Amino acid sequence: MVMIFNSQHRDNSRSARISMALFRMSQAIKKLTQAESDALGLSPAQIQALLFASHTRNDAATVGNFAKAIGASHVTAVKIMNGLVGKGLVAKVQKADDRRVTLLELTSKGEEVAYQLQHWGQSLETELQQISEEALAHLELGLGAIISAMQGRGHLIVSEPCLGCIHFMSNAEDSDNPHYCKLVQKYISHEASLKECPEHTPFNGN
Repeated sequence: MVMIFNSQHRDNSRSARISMALFRMSQAIKKLTQAESDALGLSPAQIQALLFASHTRNDAATVGNFAKAIGASHVTAVKIMNGLVGKGLVAKVQKADDRRVTLLELTSKGEEVAYQLQHWGQSLETELQQISEEALAHLELGLGAIISAMQGRGHLIVSEPCLGCIHFMSNAEDSDNPHYCKLVQKYISHEASLKECPEHTPFNGN
């Protein structure tokens, strides 16, 4: 079997060259984020968990969705979250309308740490700022196509806010919870609609 690690194969295959470039980028990103994580006394996976709990709509912030978001098993996701529970950063709460589902909520201490994460990943953005706008524009289009393809094959979960989702009905009624989600069949607040949802399905299907 020819692999992307075979230089002769890469010479004759653009997809192999790009695959290797993405692999090398993933290694560099891992190194950059690890250094930032060490400074906070947390692992990159724990930081991902905190960011997930902070930016995901409350009713969608489940252990199962977190596992899908990071491409890990449910058992692995539970271990990561249990570590944060032990640190007093995350609390597990049973979903009111389905007690089989566990929701993840940041504690006050967790919110403080999450606030410190506003600049996590900044080192990667700093590196990209050294590249020309034209090159970045082409890179953005290319990466978008790759992400879309992986998402379509179920290899990647892309969470986005409610606006632009086929399940979202904006200002469905005049109340404190004006918007409506047809997927979960309930009204949600404007603040909740600004949070990310793993079930976001854009109108164009991409």
